[in-house]
Amino acid sequence: MFTRIGRFFKAVFNAILGEAEARVPVSMLEQSVREMLDNLRVLREATATTIAFETKAKRELDAQNARVKNLDAQAEEALRQGNEKLARRALQLQVEAKSTRERSDQVYKAARLRADNARSKLKIEEERVEGKIRQLGELKAINAMNQAQRRMQEITDEYNIDGAVSVFDKTAGSIQEQADKLSAMDTIAVSEGEELDRQLSALGRKSEVDSALDALKARLGEAPAASSAAPAKAKEKVSSAFDEK
Repeated sequence: MFTRIGRFFKAVFNAILGEAEARVPVSMLEQSVREMLDNLRVLREATATTIAFETKAKRELDAQNARVKNLDAQAEEALRQGNEKLARRALQLQVEAKSTRERSDQVYKAARLRADNARSKLKIEEERVEGKIRQLGELKAINAMNQAQRRMQEITDEYNIDGAVSVFDKTAGSIQEQADKLSAMDTIAVSEGEELDRQLSALGRKSEVDSALDALKARLGEAPAASSAAPAKAKEKVSSAFDEK
């Protein structure tokens, strides 16, 4: 009993260990994909921050362009009204606004360049991760086929399927051979029966011939006796005629 219990726990342990070994490569691949997705999420957040900075720089540049344009209109209006001092002040502020606009333009160009680089890098990484995810599905299918093949090999080694198949074929051949012998015996028996029937039929026909021959002999034997009896009767008639005279 203890041997059977030990065999049972050994089988359970081997099954669990085999399943764990089979799951290790797939688990490692899945963990790698999860890490890729985490890194991709961080990269997306960084890209979003860069794009937001680009948007802010663009908005600041647009504001400076609008300020420069507005100050130019104010200076023109002040000069039209004859207020040269106010026009000068507007032009002075416009010069400062243009300087600020140039700095904003430089900031925007740098932000746009960084944002474009971030977009390109994000797109590349997304394509790489998507490719790895597709490859993970293919590898999981291949791993499942490998496990099935390994399990088939284990079953073949453990239960000796080849030996069982050999025994099956041998037994099936023996049964078929016995069936062939019985069929041959039936054929022989039928042939012997037919031969006996033919012999009996021949004997029957011979008996009929013998009977016919005996009947013919009997008829031929009666015919001479009848012929000899007829002259005797004639003689008797002649004698009786002379006697009467």
